Amino acid sequence: MFRTAILRSLLTGLGIAVVAVACTPESVSGPHASPSAAVVTAVPIVPGTSANTGLLGAVLTAPNTLIQTTTQTISGLLYPVVQRKVALAQPISVTRVVGSDGGTIEIKPAGLTITFARGALLTFTAITVTADAGNAVSYEFGPHGMQFYAPVLIRQDMSLTTLADSPNSAPGIQGGYTPNGLGDIVDGLLARVSELFKATTTIVIGQDGKAHLGTSTFTIKHFSGYILISP
Repeated sequence: MFRTAILRSLLTGLGIAVVAVACTPESVSGPHASPSAAVVTAVPIVPGTSANTGLLGAVLTAPNTLIQTTTQTISGLLYPVVQRKVALAQPISVTRVVGSDGGTIEIKPAGLTITFARGALLTFTAITVTADAGNAVSYEFGPHGMQFYAPVLIRQDMSLTTLADSPNSAPGIQGGYTPNGLGDIVDGLLARVSELFKATTTIVIGQDGKAHLGTSTFTIKHFSGYILISP
């Protein structure tokens, strides 16, 4: 202890600071590279409004200031894309006008529901949702680049996917942001993502008495392309 005190005094006198550095893991669930550290990104909330999902722990609220969504930035990774049991023969697009009171848009053949909380939009806006053709569970949302002031939830019916009978896969399912849409998907099987979003996946007991996946839900803060990825 005496030596430690002398060493500390010596370092202080020399103007040297000793700090603890936290190390990040070298890899995450993904086959080709290492992600950067987890970050918190934020979208402003209009003064006088507040946000509360009641569903996802990944969304934090600070009244009259920010809505924060914990995400993970990714660089150069390819992730497996969740696959549909039956491929969509062609893209399916739905356009609805959503106002400040919020609303819901569905594409039932694709198993998609997107829900806008009250206050997510400031004015009436024409929202276009497109389920991409093929087996990949991927979507395009517009207008591109739109930011939200309250939670917007994407919910996928997992019974329509090849993971439906794999309840053990639930913890590894995440949402992925693909800024270039289909341009980020390779052969319909892998995708380059720039952000990962924590998803909540339910497990249900079917008529066969066995466990199956129910729905996967995650929160987004802006528009463009989104997919579901699996371990």
